[in-house]
Amino acid sequence: MRDHDGDIAALQAGLHLKRPAKSGVRLYTTDFDSISLADFYRGRQAFLVLSGPSLAEHDLSQLNTRGIVTMGVNNSWSVHRPTLWTCVDSPGRFIDTGWKDPGILKFVPMSAWNGRLRIQKPNGTMKPSAFRVKQMPSVLLYRRGEHFDHRRFLDEDTVCWGNNGAKKDSLGIKGKRSVMLVALRLLHYLGFRTVYLVGADFKMADDQKYAFDESRTNAAIRHNNVLYDALNQRFAAMRDYFRQSKFTVLNCTPDSGLTAFNHLPFDEAIRKASAECGKPVNTKGWYS
Repeated sequence: MRDHDGDIAALQAGLHLKRPAKSGVRLYTTDFDSISLADFYRGRQAFLVLSGPSLAEHDLSQLNTRGIVTMGVNNSWSVHRPTLWTCVDSPGRFIDTGWKDPGILKFVPMSAWNGRLRIQKPNGTMKPSAFRVKQMPSVLLYRRGEHFDHRRFLDEDTVCWGNNGAKKDSLGIKGKRSVMLVALRLLHYLGFRTVYLVGADFKMADDQKYAFDESRTNAAIRHNNVLYDALNQRFAAMRDYFRQSKFTVLNCTPDSGLTAFNHLPFDEAIRKASAECGKPVNTKGWYS
């Protein structure tokens, strides 16, 4: 009975200490059970792994160091297997082996719940998969918001990904939606208070697109470069707001076009993020 009594005592103490329930973002399982992971990683640091070509220049094996959490977006999980991952586009755009990996916790728009995956045939062509998002392991759903306001981005009850093309945001920018906005919002919601950016090149050219092999039309390249400029403006407008929210974003991308955040070398970020769990381990005496 001792363990049972201890469980009851801990529950009573926990309920007594419990802070008032937070309003804001709710997540849902693929069975639509509502859960909250607010501050689940309270006070910790994370790396946001984006898809810029400079990502391939880092020694990404360092991201596997004890104590480091990573969030990937889109097909960056083909370059580094992240702890967490998110997307905003159709699920069939993203490599199916990542979807099927139970070791990656995936945050997916609720509208993609029934979305069908795609698979690639040996000749490189695509065909619909037999599977849908709702059948994949380790998936949580979030509700998207579609009106960016730089004064309350971290405090809304949805996860903002920008604006639709017909509307202007709080800065007068029309449209411009991005998975990077979603990733930063989710990381703050999860409790991370320092985020290190890698692969945030914020410039695209015909010979410099992604850290992985992929083609883009000239129109798509122009669209992405216009988007980068808009995001730079939004992030610059949120610098004081992030500071007041005790949310620090640092850019580890060399020669980045993203100027809104201060630069920190990748190796220094690795050292900072892994310091707490990096001490030598002595196994003797723990069971005494």
